[in-house]
Amino acid sequence: MQLNRVHVLAVTLAVAGLTVLTGCTGETVGNAVDGAVNGATGGDVSLGGQLPEGWPEEIPLIDGNIGFGAANPADGDRGWVVTVASSAADPLADATAKLEAAGFTADTGATANVGETGVAALTNKTWSVVVAGTPEGVLYTVSPAA
Repeated sequence: MQLNRVHVLAVTLAVAGLTVLTGCTGETVGNAVDGAVNGATGGDVSLGGQLPEGWPEEIPLIDGNIGFGAANPADGDRGWVVTVASSAADPLADATAKLEAAGFTADTGATANVGETGVAALTNKTWSVVVAGTPEGVLYTVSPAA
């Protein structure tokens, strides 16, 4: 299924906003959300600083603290979402540079910036990665390449 770039941007920003809200509400709510998401999706979800099961080794992350990670093994395809809090001057630029150094190619038609928030899409032969960034960190959304 091919997603429209606007839809990818909207979904990515929505997930980023939800992740920030979840991180601000405390451990009890985080555990409740973790359990609810696992129960609803059957996926592997972590709100405690770990990469989700099966995260592709060829996808480098920026330095920082993992705040949320989820895997979805739906229909035989795999997909992942991970947030990383970072103190870098420009976390999105760092994430993009690391992915390009690992052999990913940026899709310049699938980038956007709104204020201090930006989104970049990169691919290699195996994976498609959409990275949404703010001054506080980034959200990686990974799916199989089309």
